[in-house]
Amino acid sequence: MSDSAVIRQALGSETDDCVDLWVRACAARDGRRVEGVGERAAAKFERSVLWLVAEDSGRLVGFALATEPASGAQTDPPDAAVLGLLAVSPHAQGDGLGRSLLRATVDGLATRGYRQAVLHVLADNLAAVRLYESEGWRRRGDRFAHPLLQRMSETYVTDL
Repeated sequence: MSDSAVIRQALGSETDDCVDLWVRACAARDGRRVEGVGERAAAKFERSVLWLVAEDSGRLVGFALATEPASGAQTDPPDAAVLGLLAVSPHAQGDGLGRSLLRATVDGLATRGYRQAVLHVLADNLAAVRLYESEGWRRRGDRFAHPLLQRMSETYVTDL
């Protein structure tokens, strides 16, 4: 993680900036913008149980958003908080910021009393899969089609 980046609790006024970052990060990952990505992400903020942002020199460079249990995926443990969004600005990727946000989110969820967390990742997003596995997250259940992108996704869980 950049020495000057700081992870902190998000402010309600930062929703639009986080959604914009999510859209940019997804477009960089996929090589194109996909209609509906921003709207789908924006809806998750209403169910937030933990929302962290990373800023560097006053600029938003990453965020993580965890929501209450029951995202609806059959592979999800019923009481697990859902790490629904984790994004790092394309220009800040590769510095360990995603790992720092992931760890801070896991710690924050444990502090809030959750015993497990779950996330869904595109199976072909190998960098993300390697990150989650290196942090002890375990694959659970069968692959399924992402509802918007229609690409295969996987569920990962971790004990807190």
